[in-house]
Amino acid sequence: MELAHSLLLNEEAYNQLGEFQKAEFIFEWLRFLEKLLPVTSRADIRENQKKLVEQLTSLLNNSPGPPTRRLVAKNLAVLYSTGDTFSVYQTIDKCNELIRSKDDSPSYLPTKL
Repeated sequence: MELAHSLLLNEEAYNQLGEFQKAEFIFEWLRFLEKLLPVTSRADIRENQKKLVEQLTSLLNNSPGPPTRRLVAKNLAVLYSTGDTFSVYQTIDKCNELIRSKDDSPSYLPTKL
């Protein structure tokens, strides 16, 4: 799981994992990111912010569980409070689109944002 210890998600390593290993890898990366973001310099955060926001918001499309959603939210909050707030409204719009696109059928009931 050392591959999960970087500012950006290691997509190459992630794509080589199985279904259950991917969830564990994501959770480990989010936990590491939660510890890393507060001590990372503003310049490094701003340099990687666009890609990092894309990676975090794309995780929401996969309907993660409550612990993963909580970590994504914390990391986005720290990211926007430390870095640029320029794209925060685009991120909010993406979250609203996800909420609107979810169906109320029984298959989507366990899915929350």
